[in-house]
Amino acid sequence: MSMSFGLASTLSTSQKLTPQMQQAIKLLQLSSLELAQEVQAKLDSNPLLERIEEDDDEYENNRDDRADELSESLTLDSWNQSSSDASSAGSDNHTDYGDDSTDSWEKLQQSRIDDGAMDSDSSFETDSFDASSFDTGNYASASTGSGSSRADEDFDSYQGGTSSTIQDHVRWQLNFKRLSEADTLIAEYLMDSMDDMGFIRIDIDELLQSFDTMANFYQWDERVEYDEVMAVLRMIQSCDPIGVGARHLSECLAIQLSKLDANTAYLKEAKALLTAGELLVSNNIKALTERTGLAPENITPALNLLRTLNPSPGLLFQINQPDYTQQPDSYDIPDVLVTPIRSRKATANAEALEDGWHVRLNPDTLPKLRVNQEYANLVKRGDDSPDNQYLRENLTDARLFIRSIEERNQNLLKVATSIVRYQQEFLQHGATAMQPLILKAIAEEVNLHESTVSRLTTSKTILTPQGLFSLKHFFSSHVSSSDGDISSTAISAMIKKLIADEDPKKPLSDSRIQKELLADGIDIARRTVAKYREAMNIGSSTQRKQKY
Repeated sequence: MSMSFGLASTLSTSQKLTPQMQQAIKLLQLSSLELAQEVQAKLDSNPLLERIEEDDDEYENNRDDRADELSESLTLDSWNQSSSDASSAGSDNHTDYGDDSTDSWEKLQQSRIDDGAMDSDSSFETDSFDASSFDTGNYASASTGSGSSRADEDFDSYQGGTSSTIQDHVRWQLNFKRLSEADTLIAEYLMDSMDDMGFIRIDIDELLQSFDTMANFYQWDERVEYDEVMAVLRMIQSCDPIGVGARHLSECLAIQLSKLDANTAYLKEAKALLTAGELLVSNNIKALTERTGLAPENITPALNLLRTLNPSPGLLFQINQPDYTQQPDSYDIPDVLVTPIRSRKATANAEALEDGWHVRLNPDTLPKLRVNQEYANLVKRGDDSPDNQYLRENLTDARLFIRSIEERNQNLLKVATSIVRYQQEFLQHGATAMQPLILKAIAEEVNLHESTVSRLTTSKTILTPQGLFSLKHFFSSHVSSSDGDISSTAISAMIKKLIADEDPKKPLSDSRIQKELLADGIDIARRTVAKYREAMNIGSSTQRKQKY
């Protein structure tokens, strides 16, 4: 066998997010405090970006016009119409994946400036941005990610504390895994589709189609492959708690079985039962025997093994939500303000159609930015000198940054308004009236991608007549009742009220609470009652009785 040496060239492509995309995604999920820090950092690094001071003549002259123009687009009729039109468009085109992959990014890309065509007379509609123009939106009714680049800050935020949701808990673990930029993006999309029980609720083919749409738009050279998505999914499924990241119950149980000792009794039979599909919950020994080929005497022990597993890995995270009404330091300043409308009197910035709820962004948390025109006028066409190139790059960056903040605030107001519409009963009557709500419902109503809604509701708070809450607080799983679905938050509030009203000398047992809830049409197990009670740090009836 002969050996030889030579030179060879290879061509490879890699998928990367543009800096503009990274910036827009990052701004979506920032809290008001983090946004202020990000704005200050940008002001310090970009001389063509400046803050509009309130005593500025331009600010005073144009503020009302901008506010009035925006408020017209956010009145109830026009907002609902635009939402309806957008939803109709989305239903006609199944490849429209919403804000993350089309509309929002297209607007962002349209704001790019052609370096060769830029001069001092170039016009750009977002040269100045008064975020206080977002302080008024109206909703009237007769009766409401984290990538590897953020690993360090995410680790700091989780140190010494407990993750508030199953999604936060898994994201925290992913920070310690070495993910490429493309894998980080895939992980974000998968995590944004994770429900409160820990299940991934997105079809892989749908996700791939979404990435194809983005790839076509941004002209990526390399497409996301099925194997790449599955590899990231397996990485998520390797996280704690065991079974998280499954796409359905059988996969969740299969993951947990795979972690058991190989010598576990009836392990092989239990795995075989998972192939039985809907028959698994029937307890029909004969049918299960015919479907799986297992001996009848092995069916019951195998079923008992399956019953020891956790069908909802995220349940304890879901019902153990922090009480945001306690207003911890990080939530002192609300991002959104909700006040009742008590009259039909029109205001300068909004028209109160009838009694309902007035939703607006907190003007104290919003930056007021513009491009420094003195520096912008120095940019010359066709001048490739280092100084001119520096000014041109910073002008582009400033305009894109202003546009990104504008889109963030527009979408935050849309999402908050939609949440208020769903949760009117809660705003009027408190926690027992909380309605079950999922990200998908809001995403469809405001015509945004679920991942966008997830990012927008991260680290954002809303001040309501019932107190200060995280926007995530309004999303909860549901339990079926005789009167329809009821949210787990409402169930927690009901249990808390029953215990608060009990006779101290004869406290209610979990079984008694279960019966009281059943009388109200809510059928949950006694053990589930105990989990809700324990999540609220309420002792058992025996422990409560010992206090008296």
